Amino acid sequence: MKRSNRTQSVPWISGLTAGLLLTAVWANPGQAYNSYGDGCSATGCHGDFRSSTSPKGTVFPGGKNHEMHRDSAAMATDCELCHTSPDRTPVYTGSSDGVGTVTGLGCSGCHVGPGLRKHHATKGVTACYSGGAGCHGDGTTETASAENVISPPYYGNGYTLANNPRNTAQVANTNENWSMGDFVGLDNDGNGLADLADYTVGPFRLLSVVPEGSNLRVTWLTAGGRTNTVQAAGNVSGTYTNLSSGTKILGVGLVTTNYLEVGGATKGSHFFRLKSQYP
Repeated sequence: MKRSNRTQSVPWISGLTAGLLLTAVWANPGQAYNSYGDGCSATGCHGDFRSSTSPKGTVFPGGKNHEMHRDSAAMATDCELCHTSPDRTPVYTGSSDGVGTVTGLGCSGCHVGPGLRKHHATKGVTACYSGGAGCHGDGTTETASAENVISPPYYGNGYTLANNPRNTAQVANTNENWSMGDFVGLDNDGNGLADLADYTVGPFRLLSVVPEGSNLRVTWLTAGGRTNTVQAAGNVSGTYTNLSSGTKILGVGLVTTNYLEVGGATKGSHFFRLKSQYP
């Protein structure tokens, strides 16, 4: 799988920091499956929509995925955003009745096509675009809006409480924190990093480089879900080599972590860089 790297450099003698920029590019608008029951649940990935948990272990408020979407204590989504009259089922991935001036887009009103297809490809799920249904490409040539952009058409329309793709508040039943306890929302841009773990949302910067005897302690701000590597070079434009192995940052939300370069204070002036890659 193609990996995308994000780096940041700093000389240990001055503790300088630099910003990061994340760009995601990737295009085919068709749905692989006509309805949730045709593929999303039938493939065994997401389970029955009326179940209390998904095969991936997600626990839903109200006891069911369906209640999480419609209950006034959770997402409070108007039924017509998802359902089509008169039979109500199946629930279609790309169409529904709609309500008021809002065009009915079914599941894709929140689970936006370009990012959703890229997300599946990033996670190694190929049933939607090769073999199986084979209805569209893997999304790698589509353009998906960044995680910090409100791109889902249904967000903030007054007929659902879903409104914040960044999911910045670690509080249950708000923004995209609709499942129980994990505080992880949707991977709207499909790069494999959701919410604060995504570089367009959560900060990623070196905080300090401090001598500890003959060693150097490198401390930086990152987020759970990322994979970070500490690198160093003799000058800022030099060839950087890994000091640490790629470490998966555990937890959810912002995390401050550190790495100890043994003997680093005896090497003279050198520069550190953080390398981060999609998991």
